[in-house]
Amino acid sequence: MQQTAKCKIKGIRPLLLNCFSNDTLSLERKARTGVAGNDPEEWKKSHTATKDGQLYVDPSYIFGCLRAASFHTKSGRGSIQAKFTATLQVLTDKILFNRYMPELNGFLECSPEDPVYLDVRSVKNPTTKGRNVRYRVAMSTGWETEFELQWDNTIISSGQVEQVLLDAGSLIGLADGRSIGFGRFEVVSLEVLETKNAKTASA
Repeated sequence: MQQTAKCKIKGIRPLLLNCFSNDTLSLERKARTGVAGNDPEEWKKSHTATKDGQLYVDPSYIFGCLRAASFHTKSGRGSIQAKFTATLQVLTDKILFNRYMPELNGFLECSPEDPVYLDVRSVKNPTTKGRNVRYRVAMSTGWETEFELQWDNTIISSGQVEQVLLDAGSLIGLADGRSIGFGRFEVVSLEVLETKNAKTASA
């Protein structure tokens, strides 16, 4: 039986964006900016936004976040992670946030108190062990988004999905910088919508 639910989450820590945009994937040769490990224009091609400037991420970000969190929900001597990963689907095409990119000319003047700002920090390169400077679009605490999930409730229960969401917010986080506490969130609501028989849905 296919169970569908709508979830709303709210950020309790800032969120850092580091996405593959169209500019990142483009094969067209462009003028190089900055130097290796320090490109002040890196942020321009590492975030995704609609034509109106509304920031979003791919649904795979939600899937990966929940997959990692499901490890903490125990089942026997192990966890529900394998079963959870096998049945979970994120139905929303774009995970839209309640934040918009500011005007380009004023963006560099934004601070962490603003809804959207530029996060600049030193990070360790895992290959060279050296330090690089990262420039990432960030959203301050209070960001929100909604998305729909679907799973087979003969394999995973609604209660288990809710527990995974709670663990994802408090233990894992969303998007970049999760290992240093960014992207943490609280679950505002989880609304179970409907249950469909798999045979009926595929008929």
